[in-house]
Amino acid sequence: CHRRTAGRAVARVDTCRSAIVTAERPWAYSAFPVEVRARVMLSPHFVRLTLGGESLRNFASWGTDQRIKVVLPLADGSIADFGLLDEPTPHPSDWYARWRALPEDERNVLRTYTPSAIRSEVGEIDIDFFLHEPAGPASAWAAAAAPGDRLVVNGPDARMGWTGYGLHWHPGDAQRFLIVADETAFPAVRGILDSLAPGARAEVFLECGDAADDLVSPAAPDTARVHRVLRDAGDSEAIERAVHAWGAVHGASARDDNAFYAWIAGESSTTTGIRRYLTSGLGIAKDRVSFLGYWRRGGPLVG
Repeated sequence: CHRRTAGRAVARVDTCRSAIVTAERPWAYSAFPVEVRARVMLSPHFVRLTLGGESLRNFASWGTDQRIKVVLPLADGSIADFGLLDEPTPHPSDWYARWRALPEDERNVLRTYTPSAIRSEVGEIDIDFFLHEPAGPASAWAAAAAPGDRLVVNGPDARMGWTGYGLHWHPGDAQRFLIVADETAFPAVRGILDSLAPGARAEVFLECGDAADDLVSPAAPDTARVHRVLRDAGDSEAIERAVHAWGAVHGASARDDNAFYAWIAGESSTTTGIRRYLTSGLGIAKDRVSFLGYWRRGGPLVG
């Protein structure tokens, strides 16, 4: 991997080293051991935990709705040995199968989040945890987490180069957007809105049980029109009704607009229902609608 010209030789060697590193890492993500460095309550139900660790200097910052996996400690503060912390991080077909094989009370809880900030230059990321009521395992852990608590984050590794894994926001050349989310997806919505081009227009529907938990509206760009949908206890369909009302007015123009793109995230059955309405009800092309469930009413999404 050398060339005669000195400057080119250095560049060529660096390129080869990068290729070797990539070839040696069999998966697009790596496991990053971290500890809680700081916590702050952002609202009645959002707590921001700053996680730090030297390994995070290799954490890749891709922005928008980048998904990462948080591996919470067991009750004694430990991480079970299921291969995740092997170096290099193995493919999920290895570590996930080993995790599944553990007795349920010996498995670390795995949950999916989107970082609200990444500062790889100092080895830190911020994650905003929404505290569900009643609390599940992740909410209960985050509510009690304190500086010094240890956990593991599985996320994109800058040494792999760009892979795009974990991103569902693929708008292409779209300039008109529909964004629908509940609190669990608010950090991703903030990242998406930050990425919009100046001429883009977005209709944003935010479902929340408490208006004080709306962390999106204060920082939304002028080109985004935000609709806050307050959820009453026991009413799981408020956000769907709001999207149906939007569709009754704007659905036909969205269907015929090749520059339209929709992104939906939140509770699994709700996102599926809204996606079905947009594609089957309004006739919007399926490849212009992205949807993903961040959680499931009545229990966790596995993993």
